[in-house]
Amino acid sequence: MEFTALFLAVTVVMLVAWRGSRSLTLALSAVVLIACVATYLHHATDTLKLSF
Repeated sequence: MEFTALFLAVTVVMLVAWRGSRSLTLALSAVVLIACVATYLHHATDTLKLSF
């Protein structure tokens, strides 16, 4: 679900970059980048439950 939200957020940033102002695009890009890094860190720090 969060990956779908990130994909839609990136799509919105691209549409704003195409039609909107530069400062709004940079601000939204920074927010999306922080969200992507937070999602990565959330999944990278999960412990795997492996049974051999």
